[in-house]
Amino acid sequence: MRLATFLTWLLTASLGAYMLRTWIARGGLRRERSRPGGLPPQLIFGHAGLAVTGLALWGFFLASGARALAWTAIICIMVAAGLGLSTVTLWTPYPARREGEYPDEPRSAGRPPPPPDPFPVDETEFQVTDEMIAQLLDDPAAGRHETRARLDLAILIPVAHGILAIATFVLAVTAASATLRVLSLAPTRPRCRYC
Repeated sequence: MRLATFLTWLLTASLGAYMLRTWIARGGLRRERSRPGGLPPQLIFGHAGLAVTGLALWGFFLASGARALAWTAIICIMVAAGLGLSTVTLWTPYPARREGEYPDEPRSAGRPPPPPDPFPVDETEFQVTDEMIAQLLDDPAAGRHETRARLDLAILIPVAHGILAIATFVLAVTAASATLRVLSLAPTRPRCRYC
């Protein structure tokens, strides 16, 4: 169980590192610093740092068997999970958008922005050209592939990260609890000095 905990923790940290790298590469850090009331970078880096520290402590626990290291790693994962939940609650930084995908218009004070149009119409998208007609007459199946909606699989990465984090915590607590000595619940008789 100790090794399973280490492996799930390692996989969780790998997904987290991928999300962090993507967020930084797409300008998430710069965008949050420039935005008033943006997500503090200390929150994200604190979450990542505590998770990696807990992983290292768990690795040392595997090598040495010291129970104190296991429980310290569990404390690290508890605080890291709290920071991770705070990140999700305040603002989900992944998948980070590329530059230019955010509207540049400032919000009007006191009023929420209007909801996005659920069915936006792009006039150029619906123009039929002679080339399109000729292509459809040659290969009718070619037009269907272009209009098929694509599932955005990027959302599965943070979901898998969260599920693995929960599994890691449960495995870590179970493995660390197995190291505790079972206390005897049988009543002890007081020793008689004269018996």
